[in-house]
Amino acid sequence: MKTPKPIGPCSRSERKRFVVAFMAQCALALMGSSEMGVAATYPNKPITLIVPTAAGGPVDLTSRIVAQETSRILGQAFVLENRPGANQKIGLNVMLRSPKDGYTISAISPASMILGPIVDPKMGYDPLKDITLITCAVNIPIVLIVNPSVPVQNIKEFAAYAKANPDKISYGSGGPGTRLHFSSEGFFEKLGVHALHVPYNSSAPALTGLLSKQVNFLMPDLAGAKGQIEAGKVTALAVLGNKRVDSLPNVPTLLESGVPEIKDYSYNTWVGFGLANGVPTEIVDKLRKAMIEALNTPKVQESFKQAGYQVVGSSLPEFQAQVEFELAYNKKLVESGAVKLE
Repeated sequence: MKTPKPIGPCSRSERKRFVVAFMAQCALALMGSSEMGVAATYPNKPITLIVPTAAGGPVDLTSRIVAQETSRILGQAFVLENRPGANQKIGLNVMLRSPKDGYTISAISPASMILGPIVDPKMGYDPLKDITLITCAVNIPIVLIVNPSVPVQNIKEFAAYAKANPDKISYGSGGPGTRLHFSSEGFFEKLGVHALHVPYNSSAPALTGLLSKQVNFLMPDLAGAKGQIEAGKVTALAVLGNKRVDSLPNVPTLLESGVPEIKDYSYNTWVGFGLANGVPTEIVDKLRKAMIEALNTPKVQESFKQAGYQVVGSSLPEFQAQVEFELAYNKKLVESGAVKLE
């Protein structure tokens, strides 16, 4: 039997490695306890919520409703700052340049998290690497509408008409690379039909173009088109989500359309919240818990019901999967040539 070597004193290099490793462990422990301490007292001052759009739109409305109730839950004021411009990248970059302490968050949407990063290489951030997701607050249903001059009353009739008259189908958008552009081209790609794209400066004049018969088809969000639908100035054929909306109970989803090519096509717009990557996890979790609690209160749910929005309140894995899927899907629309950005 071999006699084991006696254990003697450590060499200088071994002692040095031990001391370095021990100090690193201590530093990590102190950092963790420090973060826990900060999270325990968070928030102890007002929270700034960047709204990267002008006042009055869906992102602004969602932010105000959620901020008011989350403020009550956390016991601290929310200060809203509208920072519109450049497809929402101005507001997002303001948030990203702020201290990573949880006191500056931003509303986010497909414009800032999905489409902007795809069409604009100068957005200044990577949505998957630079932004920590809090929660998706609401879905804003998209509705497929046509001018009443188009002789169709449902999606099955519209699909047949589009295939028989491809030169007569035109749609409006807020410009190349906007949500109206992507959602419409994705729909027509599934249907196997080409339609004429007529870009406007924004979604509002695109709706005006539909009313004046400059185009005959549009996919606006329900909030922007609800008044025209109720007035009978446009015909609503379908909702692009996976369930009907309460305010349009008689308008079916594409799943119910009976058209095989598009029965699984869904395209929602949404509003959520995020902050710069690097904020302590405990603070992010505290914000997420408070916002989801706010979204589940009857007061907030009623406010969104009146606006025609669908409350979500997603977990981190759900929201992460949603953003990753939408990025991949919309990138494919560009790569396939379905969406032409020039």
